[in-house]
Amino acid sequence: MNNSTFKVMVVDDDADIRYAIANILRKCDCDVIEATTVEESIDQLQLDSFDVIFSDMRFHGGLGGEDLLEHVVGNFPDIDMVLVSCAMDSRQQAELMAKGAACCLQKPFFRDTCMRVLGELGQDQGKAA
Repeated sequence: MNNSTFKVMVVDDDADIRYAIANILRKCDCDVIEATTVEESIDQLQLDSFDVIFSDMRFHGGLGGEDLLEHVVGNFPDIDMVLVSCAMDSRQQAELMAKGAACCLQKPFFRDTCMRVLGELGQDQGKAA
């Protein structure tokens, strides 16, 4: 891997939001791959390895973020999942964390939030090593 801090996949069906999150993560020195659907992200997981996945919760048709979380926890337990949504209450966040999400973020969020989350995930990965 290059000098990036993390290899990250961003999954969102809204191109503007996906680009904005990917751009923020690139500014945090991450190597970023983008996917437009959960199905596409699952295919990408077969081709490449990732440290972190930032995924929206809701998609227009098809699988959603919770489905991706279940797939990743069951098949790629070393990948940290960060779930993002503009409408996620504390009860839903707690449920998702109990199912294996590393973090849940409310949209919109900015570079400082991404840097904090990546820093926390990096510390957690360091503890596991």
